[in-house]
Amino acid sequence: MKTDTTVQAYAGTLRRAWMITIWLTVSTILNLISRQTLSILAPFLRDQFQISVVQYSHIVAAFMIAYGVMYAVSGWFVDKVGERLGMSICIIWWSVSAIASGFAVGVRSLGFTRFMLGIGEPGNYPAALKATARWFPQESRGLPVAFFSTGSAIGNIFSAPLIAFVALRFGWRAAFILPGLLGLLWYLGWLGIYPRQLPGNLPMEEQADQPSLSTSWVSLFKNRRVVGLIIARLISDPVNYFYVFWIPEYLKNERNFTLTDIGRYAWIPFVAGAIGGMFGGRFSDVLIRRGVSPAKARLGVIYVAAAVAPLGILTSRVASPVTAIALMSLMSFIVYIWFINTAAVIPDIAPPRLSGSILGLIGSAGSLSGFLFMLLIGFLVNRFSSYNAVFAIVGSVHILAAIVLWIFMRGPSANTQALKECHET
Repeated sequence: MKTDTTVQAYAGTLRRAWMITIWLTVSTILNLISRQTLSILAPFLRDQFQISVVQYSHIVAAFMIAYGVMYAVSGWFVDKVGERLGMSICIIWWSVSAIASGFAVGVRSLGFTRFMLGIGEPGNYPAALKATARWFPQESRGLPVAFFSTGSAIGNIFSAPLIAFVALRFGWRAAFILPGLLGLLWYLGWLGIYPRQLPGNLPMEEQADQPSLSTSWVSLFKNRRVVGLIIARLISDPVNYFYVFWIPEYLKNERNFTLTDIGRYAWIPFVAGAIGGMFGGRFSDVLIRRGVSPAKARLGVIYVAAAVAPLGILTSRVASPVTAIALMSLMSFIVYIWFINTAAVIPDIAPPRLSGSILGLIGSAGSLSGFLFMLLIGFLVNRFSSYNAVFAIVGSVHILAAIVLWIFMRGPSANTQALKECHET
């Protein structure tokens, strides 16, 4: 029987865990606002700086190549130095880079500052996942992962009206500087919220039977379930980056939206994304509590979402902007179900202490394919003067990614087997 002291200590730990989760959600919101600022302002910065659609795709690609490479590096870095210090360094870097974007004077300087932003931003996600895996037990992990991950949807929700308001009221440079300043304020709060000395009753504490951090990336590729996640996210992640970076451009040039219109309506798909993320994380937790194995619960939700994704192909073909936004909302709902459950399943199929490195590899794969897709979008739109081919790709890839997951995830899924696969040399 637990003593009153033990119960009180656990309750205190749980309160601190949720405080950390909420603060990480705020960082994810700021992360996306910093990222989205360019896409919200792109249709109008293109006019000011005479940026072609191909040049814009290159600016976005500069961010994506840095983001893709550093996702894996930041995952390793967070596993090495810990989530408290790793998160601190990353948010300072990306906040300063966001502020620097406000001083851009053309294509090159804008591309450079977005490249620097891409170096710092990906560390948010391995740090948040590692903190979540450390503070929450397996059967309760989906909801907090959904919380901080859904921060990206919330960031997208606030980005359009906030950036449009600031740009119209104070100028476009202020719209870049504001999220950077807020990030620096977030860092000060992080130092107080995340303790230097961790309590001894955490689910993922330092244990002798867990692998050391000397485990290499090469050994991680010996876990076929990790490989399956990497390939699946490589295939599916470009959909998210398309919505983040190109929807305002699409709405302006294909649906004749003004900046005010974008501020009013471009956030709607990301509300659906936030709902999808919370639903996906919570529903998989419910399945686990009813006896479904963690990996099967999260993968089942992923497969159902993928089956609906082809409806996204119709987005550019419907006449009504309302219907188009509804289809974008459906796709955003699906994207965030995938994000939450492919992240939450990582500690279920591999040792939790390696969660940062694994998420980093997965994020790098998705970001680098996103980088290539940004260039492809610029080519397709410039070549065909429409987004039909782009939406055809966007609506198709989740089915292919689900097939990959099904192939690689079959067979025994015990964590002991995953540990063996990761630790073999």
